[in-house]
Amino acid sequence: MIDISIPFSVDAIILNLNSIDKDVMLREIATNVMPMMRIRVHVNGQDSDGSPIGTYSKGYMKVRTGNYPETVVSKGKNKGQFRERKEQGQAGVFTKGRNQGQPRPTYNRSTDNNVILSLTRQMEQYMQVFETENGYGIGYSNELNYNKAIWNEKRYKKAIWSLAIAELDVMKAISERYITEKLND
Repeated sequence: MIDISIPFSVDAIILNLNSIDKDVMLREIATNVMPMMRIRVHVNGQDSDGSPIGTYSKGYMKVRTGNYPETVVSKGKNKGQFRERKEQGQAGVFTKGRNQGQPRPTYNRSTDNNVILSLTRQMEQYMQVFETENGYGIGYSNELNYNKAIWNEKRYKKAIWSLAIAELDVMKAISERYITEKLND
């Protein structure tokens, strides 16, 4: 008869693994993944599989960049002549509506027409890590930005807020580190 024995106690391993502070581990995962997600969505304009979220329309790009086209002057000494195009950051004034005559906001965004879900930077400023019933999540601290996030997924028909492969890799690496530390105790 050959005696096969295990040089370690399975019960001890289970106890060590159960002693992992899941709250601390999950918070670390969320706080490491959130900036990656923010950059992916709000800077690089990528959905969860790494492809572009979408492209902006020509009309929206005028607002986004403040680069409005030349227009014909309708009054005054230059009537009938083209107005010169504004420089980047000089958005001109509203010509219609309740804000007529007031300066247009200058967002100073690039002319890249890839959707990055950012104009005023409000969404990314409100992105936070939240404690949930089962751990931690990443989301928005106000209902308006949460609704924008859901609306954009529906609008572009893309999984934007699911974790990307790189984000999943960070989650896995942190989890493995916690497990390895406990197995070596």
